Amino acid sequence: MTDIYRLYRMNAMTGSIIDYDEFEAFSDDQAIETALPHAGGRRIELWCGRRKVLAVSGNGAPGELSFGPPAG
Repeated sequence: MTDIYRLYRMNAMTGSIIDYDEFEAFSDDQAIETALPHAGGRRIELWCGRRKVLAVSGNGAPGELSFGPPAG
């Protein structure tokens, strides 16, 4: 069974959402593997429903790499 994930691309300094993509993945690990190549100059956040899975700062922004709690 897959879950639907939403990958937000954001302004790294202001946090405003620029755009997003939705995709399906079998696990958080698979979704993170899909999302990480999109981390560049923009901040990205990966969500599964109301649960934040991952946040990565864009280049030149305050440093952040965080992982949410595992699905349970």
